[in-house]
Amino acid sequence: MEIKELEKEWLIPFYDRFNITIKKGKKHYVFDEKGKKYLDFASGIAVVNFGHANRKINNAIKKQIDSITHASNLYYNKLQIELAKKISEKSFKAKVFFCNSGAEANEAAIKVARLYGNSKKAGKNKIIALYNSFHGRTIATISMTGQEKYKKGFEPLLENFIFIEANNVKQLEENFNEEICAIFLEAIQGEGGINKLTDNFVKKARELATKFDALLIFDEVQTGIGRTGKYFGYQNFDILPDGFTLAKGLGNGVPIGAFVVKPEIADMMKSGLHASTFGGNFLACASALKVLDMLDEKILKKINYLSEIFKMELEKIKQKFPKIIKEIRIYGLMIGIELSDKLEVKDIINKFISKNILTLRAGQNVLRLLPPFTIGEKEILDFCNVFEDILKDGEVL
Repeated sequence: MEIKELEKEWLIPFYDRFNITIKKGKKHYVFDEKGKKYLDFASGIAVVNFGHANRKINNAIKKQIDSITHASNLYYNKLQIELAKKISEKSFKAKVFFCNSGAEANEAAIKVARLYGNSKKAGKNKIIALYNSFHGRTIATISMTGQEKYKKGFEPLLENFIFIEANNVKQLEENFNEEICAIFLEAIQGEGGINKLTDNFVKKARELATKFDALLIFDEVQTGIGRTGKYFGYQNFDILPDGFTLAKGLGNGVPIGAFVVKPEIADMMKSGLHASTFGGNFLACASALKVLDMLDEKILKKINYLSEIFKMELEKIKQKFPKIIKEIRIYGLMIGIELSDKLEVKDIINKFISKNILTLRAGQNVLRLLPPFTIGEKEILDFCNVFEDILKDGEVL
């Protein structure tokens, strides 16, 4: 029986899958069930930043499996403390809550923001978020997501979320007041199309959050763990947030999320207000600890170097096809190529699959690239050569 028929029989059809069945991976390549090799420029959507089947990470996981994988958060776990300390060392003095995903991390952040605001004064419970943002698939996180396509059919949603345009300082000033408990930002909107916030907008958000005693929280689920060429996306700006959320690349494929927040805010919380059964288990922490060991200045330097190669090569292609490529947006190894409305990005992705390369979409019509940090110049040139061939292909045009 074909896998498509088996899936129809046994799985809820929440996914519109591409026609490929992946069986294994190594570094920046994956292999299908027939052994066909694909260059992976998706990284499991910014998850396997250090590549598939990374030997160092796998060894850490294997060692932990032979010891213990899970007990309960009712007991002390030394690995959680070590991991929280490493995150803090690469960001700022903070305390951490561990969970299993980006949506869960953002749920925790929303709850802490509401707890913080309600402790200050009655009615201080509104949250500012941005149009075109994405924060997860739970009821709370789609309520805070600024894209209607993720909300339709799930009404009624949570209330007291105020949406403004990204980089619109006037709207930011008009909507910030004493009733705001927090503002949530993505340094670069990933699902929204690889759109970076401006320095001025982020600076003003920090200023207003301080003025009105609200929290400035960054969603680093996609931008964190080196993806933008910094340890965390907020470090592209000259500010410090009050907190940020992590997931995706933190475990390199092992599910883990985290909410990181300043100690003075964390200390306002009490036991029993929030929890996660699997959050920060031994296995997830072992993987994440090895990821952070490997995330150093040397790897950041490599990411920024490869980013420049991408810029140079993709600009060459844009010059050849100015009517097809509208804009190229590159921040570290987080890349968006906005295409002409005459093309369907899904068709381009399928063309890449036929040529053994995996890519993603974002926003309305943006080709999104999130390659593992294991790639080199050769893989970038291979991708660009294929991309140019695709754009020359009359079937696509």
